[in-house]
Amino acid sequence: MRNRIPPQTTPRDGGISHPVSERRHRRVVARLLSALVAAALTAATGTPAQAVYNGSRADSDTYAWAVKVQLAYPEGIASCTGSLIKKDTVVTAAHCISNNGRSPSAIDVTFHFGQKRSAYTVGVASAVASPHYNPALIKDDIALLFLQSAVSEPTIELASTPAPVGAEVTVAGYGCTGDPFNAAEPCDPARRLMETQLTAVPAESCPDIAGPWQFCTFSPHTTANRGDSGGPVIWSDHGEQKLVGVTNAIELPPSPAYLNLSASVPYELDWIKATAGLR
Repeated sequence: MRNRIPPQTTPRDGGISHPVSERRHRRVVARLLSALVAAALTAATGTPAQAVYNGSRADSDTYAWAVKVQLAYPEGIASCTGSLIKKDTVVTAAHCISNNGRSPSAIDVTFHFGQKRSAYTVGVASAVASPHYNPALIKDDIALLFLQSAVSEPTIELASTPAPVGAEVTVAGYGCTGDPFNAAEPCDPARRLMETQLTAVPAESCPDIAGPWQFCTFSPHTTANRGDSGGPVIWSDHGEQKLVGVTNAIELPPSPAYLNLSASVPYELDWIKATAGLR
């Protein structure tokens, strides 16, 4: 059964919220917001907390445009990942700002999260999801966050064409590190941005892709995870790194490990540019 990935939430009551799937026969962990256990925020045990399952630490300078997104919901602070596309605009997943029909009471983003000397947080003045966002189909699962003030960080360029089948893409995020196929593994909160490489595969490889607004990537040993929702999917287009997708979901068993679903930036490019005021 496909089940949306619950928000990475620091519960106020010590519990973990798990939103109910909105579509029958869902095999994906859609909504890659992930549930953080409150105690894990203050002390991690075992290996250092990192994001992305079987990923590696991302270079903070290379990803200066990447942000950790914090969203205040009644049950706690949910967490996503986002990308700066304009000095005052971040792109993330629509399901981050619309969780089971609810909107967060406050949103902020942190640049250089985990870097003690350079990390800083900026409030979000407003947020808007794609007007065609359909949570049941995970359709047009893209949103823009407009910051309260512009920043001086570099931005990531938007791709105008999809990554071809067979292309290697990079995904990055601040999500959980445990194997998402193993429900017994806890969500360990990220201390640093993590990245990994996946391969673009035919859309029919992901059973729950319902249209051209999404694309499918695969790796037999690594994947995005809860908390990576809204995070960047990057493709090197003629040597230039571009944002080609936004992390949405992963397919769960009986689908093969590990199939990832991402919202297509080229598919939403006109709306993103018009809404963000980009040329």
